[in-house]
Amino acid sequence: MTGDPAMPRPIPPQPAPGADWDTRFGGDEAFYGLAPSAFVMDCALAFVPGARVLCLAEGQGRNALALSARGFAVTALDLSAVACDQLRARAKELRLPVEVRQQDLGLWMPDPGTFDAVVAVYAHMPRPLRHQLHAMMIRGLAPRGLVVIEGFRVEQAGRPSGGPRNPDWLYTPDELRADFAALSIEHLATPDVVLDEGRGHQGSAAVLHFRARN
Repeated sequence: MTGDPAMPRPIPPQPAPGADWDTRFGGDEAFYGLAPSAFVMDCALAFVPGARVLCLAEGQGRNALALSARGFAVTALDLSAVACDQLRARAKELRLPVEVRQQDLGLWMPDPGTFDAVVAVYAHMPRPLRHQLHAMMIRGLAPRGLVVIEGFRVEQAGRPSGGPRNPDWLYTPDELRADFAALSIEHLATPDVVLDEGRGHQGSAAVLHFRARN
């Protein structure tokens, strides 16, 4: 007899949430480069002075740091503990008051009306979770606040320049129109661009730019 069949089998260790991202960011402190998104910086011209800005899935913080340097009160969320530690260290080095929180966006529920702008750059995830996230973005938005989204659209599938391989994780304009129907859409564009953003985004890409106001 090799063991008591009534005894439960031990559960093998499970990877920590964000472990894959920890590995990716741990090997390169600027995996997506250091420069912020040009689209986000253009949208920031419409933010009110001193705006409370939330950056979702912010990774190593290239957008959060640039927005903080412009005088906005920035909070950054990301699943990766490594990325959060890297962002805190860079913010301290640059003397920028960025609030950094490790957060699973599938469990995120903001207080209503907390932020003047909510920014999501390449925040790709399964479609049902993305719909949920968009609802939470609206919940957290203050009156007259702005939602800013940049990401890969479905035409990106198969291109080597970055992004998830599963097309279900990619954006469509119709999805954003539906998810943010309660807001006033100020900008929605689907350009093809050439990315040069660290090792993570290199080459021709099909992206989507979206801005809407509460």
